[in-house]
Amino acid sequence: MFLLATFTSILPPCSESTLYLSGFMKLFAKRSPSNHDSKTESTNGALILSDPLGSLTNLPHELLLQILDELDDAALFALGATCKNFNNLVFPWFFDKYKIARPLQGWISCYKAPEHTLRAIRCSLSTKNISRIYYYFNKGIDRLVEEVEEMHAIVRKTDEVTEFKVYLTDPDDWAIARDVRRLDRTQVLRLTLEEWTVLYLGLLTAALTKGCQHMRLGGGGPFLEYLRDRDRRQAAMADSVPTSPGLPSKERAFGSTATRYFDGTFPYASPLAGQPKSSLLAQSVEKLPPENTAVAENTVSQVLEGNSASNPPTPLFESTKKRPRHGLLKRIEFSKKNKNRSEVEAIVSSTAAHNPKDFDIVSPGSSFTGLSDINKSSAQPKAPAPAHTMSPPAPKIRTLILKSDMLFASPSFLDWTNQLLSWCGSTLKHLELQCLETPSGVWCKFFSEVSLPSLVSFGITCNRIVGGANVQGSDILRFLCKHPNIRKLYLHGIQVPACRRDLAQPGKLPILPNLVAVTAHPMYIRLLLHDKKQCPMLKKVVFLTECYASLTRPFAYDVLDKALNDLLPRSHQLDLIGFKFTNDRYDLDSWLQSHVDAGPNASILSSFINMKHLQINAAHYVRIVKSASRLDLVAQVAGLFPNLDYLELKDQPGVPYNKTDYIPPVIEALRRHSPQVKRVKINNQDPIDIAEFESSEKE
Repeated sequence: MFLLATFTSILPPCSESTLYLSGFMKLFAKRSPSNHDSKTESTNGALILSDPLGSLTNLPHELLLQILDELDDAALFALGATCKNFNNLVFPWFFDKYKIARPLQGWISCYKAPEHTLRAIRCSLSTKNISRIYYYFNKGIDRLVEEVEEMHAIVRKTDEVTEFKVYLTDPDDWAIARDVRRLDRTQVLRLTLEEWTVLYLGLLTAALTKGCQHMRLGGGGPFLEYLRDRDRRQAAMADSVPTSPGLPSKERAFGSTATRYFDGTFPYASPLAGQPKSSLLAQSVEKLPPENTAVAENTVSQVLEGNSASNPPTPLFESTKKRPRHGLLKRIEFSKKNKNRSEVEAIVSSTAAHNPKDFDIVSPGSSFTGLSDINKSSAQPKAPAPAHTMSPPAPKIRTLILKSDMLFASPSFLDWTNQLLSWCGSTLKHLELQCLETPSGVWCKFFSEVSLPSLVSFGITCNRIVGGANVQGSDILRFLCKHPNIRKLYLHGIQVPACRRDLAQPGKLPILPNLVAVTAHPMYIRLLLHDKKQCPMLKKVVFLTECYASLTRPFAYDVLDKALNDLLPRSHQLDLIGFKFTNDRYDLDSWLQSHVDAGPNASILSSFINMKHLQINAAHYVRIVKSASRLDLVAQVAGLFPNLDYLELKDQPGVPYNKTDYIPPVIEALRRHSPQVKRVKINNQDPIDIAEFESSEKE
């Protein structure tokens, strides 16, 4: 009875008196003659059938798919939550319809996902098998909040999350503009900075304590600034602190006492549990008339949202548009007569053929519960229970990539970041920071306090403009001195001093005995090569040219030449020398031409006789392959390395992956100016053997 009642409850109401139920019954009530077709009287006098006529799950597959195609998302999810059979049919069909990558195989990968995608993934029985999550959250405050809460429920339901990579998009244009009309305050979810902090950090903490090994967090800086600015305006209007008057006192005092996230006592509770927010059922599913909802009132509404009939979900907006009635379902109309209800009950009884244990029901913020718990669902708290209340969770995180100023932009987020790094210091091996707006004072304190004894790879991009760098070189050097196990180092946008003496005393320079690869400004490479004891294991060096705040100031290529001179004594142990050109203005061509003019007898490049692998990285910006004159210069520079065997042209802009018309000019330039080069690789293409390429051309 439960299955069909739930199915009928998701259909649109019909006000006409014409009865089409008998026609609908013929679609699925297929029964063969048997000796068990006797009719019995129920206790209330209604005529019912003692044995089932059939099952909805016995419908032809084509008809089921046609019905699914006519339902909206809310109705789909309600149907998928009725039993395992429909769950295994509805949600794979939904994922295939919207091309949602592989949630059934344990992998979520979504960019600009359709609305309610995360709700579908959460309702799917396969959610507990998900271990890798790559997700771009959508715009709109109400939708963002809904997606973060749904993602939190998914993470809590999984057995283990090994990879968690999410990105916060910037807020909508209308949210930033202050002169927007036609939008009233009731149409924008009231979200404070404190509420957002609790909401988002609750999700991140849940993922990390679920055994996450690789985490990447991006975006959020502009959204945080928008919330902060809105709080300031509200505070100015109310002449009070920027807190929501409806918040409990413990939330108004958030940040007054230290919150411990990773010691097993973090008591997460959704800060919006008591506030109006968007509801899938409230927006999309219309209720049946009172006479047709006797069974449905305690099924679908409680199954998906945990709301009783006396406590219906509150919509975000004051008025919502009614869902249009679909063509197929328009033809299904229900009678208001009791005899027709008895026929419906008889058909619904066909679901008794299924074992009740086969039914799993969705409850909010938790995994599926049994049928026996349906009546208890409305009493369950909406806020998820603490993920860990016993011993502190053991960290498993190995890779952490933070490309979000939000994690350093407020005291609460910064406190969480510091706690995270303190908690996972014993396991974290790769740390990458790309935060372009974080102020210098925050970086100074951060690098002086953080300690990661297992760190072997560190990269930071502070600012792409050297003159506007917020990270001081002295702070970075002190950090490197505390982490001698680093093997791979990437520094971009660090403040560059006028000379080495302005940066650090020789006795305070990092030794880095295990460093193998470094990409940095030539000044920092010179600092790492100042003493023979420094970096004895160095194998790969990439010189990074950077832009300056002044548009008329060229890059200091003389520092690059000095760094090459400092590197020359170690050239016999190097496997690779590279140049990453991020600046396409002014003296790049002049510097290349200066070495070409110097020739093999005077250019420092000709002294690297042991160098066999040269990498030239264009940073997706500097045109080389698509510039005939610069390509010719690069080929001549490559020819100055006397024993060069392999040339790698990396991150070249304007090179399509599915075309090869750019290859012949490159091969011709290398053949003409650097005949010693045997192989060339362009972007992610396989290396090209120049000799074989020439022979194929001749054929």
